Amino acid sequence: MAMDAWILGAPLKVLRQEDHPYRETTLATLGRHELGLSRRNSEAGPACELFLDGRSIFLPGWAAPDRAWFELCRELGYEPARHWDWDPALILFQQVVPALAADWHEPPLALNSLGLPDGVICLAGLRQTFAEAVAQLRREHTGPVGAKVAETFEWLPLRAVVFHDDAQLPLDFEGTGPCGRVSLWLGIHHDRPVVVGGQSPASGSCRWMAEEFGDRPAAEAFLEAAGLDPWPPKGFESALQAALERLCHWMEGPLDAYRRTYPVGISWHHGRRERLRGRTIVDVRSGDPPMLILDDGTEVAIDPDPVPSWGQGGI
Repeated sequence: MAMDAWILGAPLKVLRQEDHPYRETTLATLGRHELGLSRRNSEAGPACELFLDGRSIFLPGWAAPDRAWFELCRELGYEPARHWDWDPALILFQQVVPALAADWHEPPLALNSLGLPDGVICLAGLRQTFAEAVAQLRREHTGPVGAKVAETFEWLPLRAVVFHDDAQLPLDFEGTGPCGRVSLWLGIHHDRPVVVGGQSPASGSCRWMAEEFGDRPAAEAFLEAAGLDPWPPKGFESALQAALERLCHWMEGPLDAYRRTYPVGISWHHGRRERLRGRTIVDVRSGDPPMLILDDGTEVAIDPDPVPSWGQGGI
């Protein structure tokens, strides 16, 4: 596996493979945990069962891995807002499983066009749905303003979905999860995304709004994030908001199904304090300001003019 593409903060090490007449099995370690991949036959073709520490975490037909896999991803540093284009299911099926099944002697696993077992709900499906919605937007908008809006979203693909769980919020009407906030991260550059937020309701639709951009209007922020001319045509701002609400309304059904695959109570969106706790400085980069590079890739600016000790009180 190319380790520069590896998401989790511990290496995957394949230990051994067992090739039985009717069942092939691979064992590996991931940090302090043991993973197992075992071949199973299903009506759709060759399938697999996955184990974590001796417990089954995925069987053919499941919509997502078991909660234990989500907890392991969080333990090993996965955060949706930082690791664009990935979620726990994609890490499992597009990174872990190919490594475990690399030397299998039997026919490959049956996967769909997204490289996943049939029925799995994950970020890849949401990104595909969002791209289809943007393509529909392009077909419906033929005027110059509408074409500019469609072009903007064509350069702002969906990169991450963050559920802001709050343990104090009540469960939804089926008792499967809190009715909390959800954020959609769009962009081509990781350092300048636009973030669209909405409430994840138990039923019905909700209003979607772009998060604050300081003193800049939303239209300018969207165009800059898309790498386009920041001077929009007249009427662009209202057309952008209308298109944004339509795109997000298109996404509400798939987002609700995706939300129900996520276990309740795992905090994915951490503030600065939680992200820095327990990290180690691995490098210092000069510049204005100088930057500390932490072991998870986080960059922290150093104040070049620290407050003098006499300005902090005391003797």
